[in-house]
Amino acid sequence: MSVIERTKRRAFTLIELLVVVAIIALLISILLPSLTCAREKARAAKCGVQLKNFGTGFETYFTEYDDWIPGINTSGVASYIAGRGQDVGALRRQDVPVQTYDWMSPILRYETDLGNNRAERFRTLINEYGCPSFQGLTVDFLYPPGVSASPDRADFTDEIISEYAPLSYLMPAQFQWWGTTLSGQIIARGLTSMGRPIDVPAESAGSDWEASHETYRSKRDQVGPAARKIAAADGMRYLTADDNIDFDIAPHAGFYGQATGLFGAFCSSGGWWCGSQAYGVKSGSANWDGTPVSSGNEDWPAAQGRGLIWSYRHGCGRGARVTEGVRDNSGEINALFFDGHVARLDDHASRRIEFWYPTGSIAHPGEGLTDVPDNYEVP
Repeated sequence: MSVIERTKRRAFTLIELLVVVAIIALLISILLPSLTCAREKARAAKCGVQLKNFGTGFETYFTEYDDWIPGINTSGVASYIAGRGQDVGALRRQDVPVQTYDWMSPILRYETDLGNNRAERFRTLINEYGCPSFQGLTVDFLYPPGVSASPDRADFTDEIISEYAPLSYLMPAQFQWWGTTLSGQIIARGLTSMGRPIDVPAESAGSDWEASHETYRSKRDQVGPAARKIAAADGMRYLTADDNIDFDIAPHAGFYGQATGLFGAFCSSGGWWCGSQAYGVKSGSANWDGTPVSSGNEDWPAAQGRGLIWSYRHGCGRGARVTEGVRDNSGEINALFFDGHVARLDDHASRRIEFWYPTGSIAHPGEGLTDVPDNYEVP
């Protein structure tokens, strides 16, 4: 047999080559979703481990501070005084939380050096303690603008801003706020950098909000059954009407200088309330009992459900998630409970009212993603 004949016998025909390419493409189409799903499960598992580590930090903090929960009416008092007093030096101290609602810095300071000023500490919380499923997200702008809105605004340089993304985890604000009968009570006093006195009032949810408590104080032993109360969970708060991601840097969250600020970068209304910016659904969609919900101003993302895709960010089908209702289970959240255990919850499981409010809170019917009767007391 000649060399030419042997060469011809070994060659592929065009049809054979196309068949091989088609088989390879078919295998890729079959395997790629599985690989993507496996990667997402790995990210979700890593996120859960990080929350578990937060639970260890909480335990250390609770032991040192007699079960007080870090936040607006406890550790955040130092941020309130420094921010209201325009005290740049105090804001740069490592023992001062980056914001009044900041629960992360107090529990993480036992294990790491977060940075020399608030801008650096924010960056550490975002990059070192970020959820792996938040890859590729960047902040469009910092809020509020201008030096007058934040005494240390100059520390937030372009280099630092370019490395900003949203914070990955939120605490339900109801566990930081005190009861309505305690609202405005002076809980601490301080001095401005010029020596003027500052009174620090207790912050509370309004009695007309979706749920409120009269006498609660932000202590772990007052939240209720620790295994049924969420200390922190996956979530993203900031999304403007134009779908831009902004980031609140004011020391006292909300509009700087007001007596009351809401949430900041660290807290949110809980997953039961249909109007939550992080967990809420589109106005008019049905809750899990089939009742239409009202989520407020329909021009805002909180009333359109667009924040769901970022908060319920775990799950194989999350990329195609419909964010206008509650019955799409393609997304899940990781949640850390006050007893230290972590659970991954789908949309339905995460809507239990007792997860998000202290025991004894009175919830208003028609406000949430499950129905409750008049004068319903959260268990």
